[in-house]
Amino acid sequence: MMNRASIALSCASLLTCIVSAQNPARKPALPVGSLTAGRDMTTARGGHTANILPDFKVFIAGGEDQRGNVLASTEIYDPTTETFTRAARMTVPREGHAAGALSDGKILIAGGATHGDVALASSEDYDPETGKFTPRGAMHAARIRPAVTVLRDGRILVTGGTNGKSVLDSGETYDVLNGKWTLTGRMTTARSGHTATLLSDGRVLLTGGVDSKHSVLASAEIFDPQTNKFSAISPLHEGRLMHTAVLLPSGKVLIAGGASDPAGQNPISSAELYDPESHLFSSAGKMNEPRMKMPDQAALLDGRALIVGGAASAEIFNPRDGSFRAVSGTLDAARFYSAAIQLMDGSTRIFGGYDAQGSSTAKTWIYRP
Repeated sequence: MMNRASIALSCASLLTCIVSAQNPARKPALPVGSLTAGRDMTTARGGHTANILPDFKVFIAGGEDQRGNVLASTEIYDPTTETFTRAARMTVPREGHAAGALSDGKILIAGGATHGDVALASSEDYDPETGKFTPRGAMHAARIRPAVTVLRDGRILVTGGTNGKSVLDSGETYDVLNGKWTLTGRMTTARSGHTATLLSDGRVLLTGGVDSKHSVLASAEIFDPQTNKFSAISPLHEGRLMHTAVLLPSGKVLIAGGASDPAGQNPISSAELYDPESHLFSSAGKMNEPRMKMPDQAALLDGRALIVGGAASAEIFNPRDGSFRAVSGTLDAARFYSAAIQLMDGSTRIFGGYDAQGSSTAKTWIYRP
């Protein structure tokens, strides 16, 4: 005869079996990983850029130091030794510039602001073979914080930004084959603080930002590199600027966070997904914390996405169930306009950034899944 404890245990086991049978596809949640402190850069930086070199080292350029000085200095991070080494100086100090890897292995640097918040149209490239910078042609417009995209054909696309006085509706491409900048068709609206994401089919999705009338934008558009033209698509559910965008393995794009006011004083936590098949946006829930002024993040090797910056914490978006889960560990403070790079081993390095008082740091962090 079974006693009460045995009966209760049997009932619990039976209930577990029933629940398992009803949910055969349910799997244990994947671990979200952790953030740990890395070694310091040689210089405090905010508003800088980071790009992967052909040897898989990371090239870090410009930004502002903790005293507000715009930097011409650069450095190279070696992930195998966890060391930073000073590299050549740019031809002009830059902060809020565009940077993209060229097909010949060089890194193109363009625009940004220099001393006195003067907007720059000049460009230059860094050659990792010689360790030197070479001036290149000037863009057709001076641009601070334009969005930059490396196209499938090797060209570098820059869109929008501000010339220090007004928001721009122009875009242009740099072609390494002739070393020239060429204007594209005009965007459907002027944008600064927007995102530009290379889609799986080679086109580019532009979302949000602020326009020349200081209105926060919910509008979105597509750039087609075959025609060099922009076309409007259905808008976001919520206007946002200084947000982040992540291309997911499904081909959809996660749009997360940003600010809902042109002054950037009201960060938001909402997220949405862009479907390239329907050209529509749908709600993707809310992050654990409101965030803005984040670096764009790459999808993790398992298809999830790391979102870091705009707060001291980091979190993982899982497209399988639409969840946001907090990562173990934190940055030293909420960091804005930091730079982040995903490495070949699946880890992500986060470099510097400003704190809430506008002071930059040399600190770095390592995210490991």
